[in-house]
Amino acid sequence: MKVMIPFKLKNPKSRLSSILTLDERIHLAKLMLKDVVDVVSKFTDDILILVPPNTEVEIDAKIEEDSRDLDSAVNARIVGDTAIIMSDLPLLNVKTLKRFFDCDGDIVIAPGRKGGTNMLLIRDERFRVSYHYGSFFKHIAIAERLGLKVEIFDSFYASLDIDDESDLLELLMHGKGKRSCEYLRSIGFEVDFSKKDPTLVRRSNDRF
Repeated sequence: MKVMIPFKLKNPKSRLSSILTLDERIHLAKLMLKDVVDVVSKFTDDILILVPPNTEVEIDAKIEEDSRDLDSAVNARIVGDTAIIMSDLPLLNVKTLKRFFDCDGDIVIAPGRKGGTNMLLIRDERFRVSYHYGSFFKHIAIAERLGLKVEIFDSFYASLDIDDESDLLELLMHGKGKRSCEYLRSIGFEVDFSKKDPTLVRRSNDRF
């Protein structure tokens, strides 16, 4: 099983810029990548981190630079059974990933929220990815046009990609032991359970 993990560091997680500095967002992005690699490495050594040119990241996996857009870079590397897993899925765990890999189907899709694709397992080399702008629905349509069997993988832990403050809240509540979660706690973030709904708070913050 070959696993590709696309990763970029240019202004990562910009929607968190109101509560995290650029350096904090870069560090968080790197730790989430490591959280994902920690899990994937339990299943395969064939892990490829796909990055834009001049991306500095220290990780125990093969790294390849590609200046093309995400779709072109990924599609050029689909050979045999190939999985594409996003780098910002810090709640991914061994049990969840095993269920994903065990799914039937020529194409297995783990949807993210808002119509995205968080994980994709391709067992037919004719399939080509099309990320961004409702990629979950586009991937289903592509598979159907090719006459491929599609399996939808439903998992909370695979669906949580980190984009905004509500995602950080979920990470803090469910990510005990994850590098990214421990980092957020180390810079003062915690969950306030004193209100009707849990709330993300930052107890110590030198910036704001």
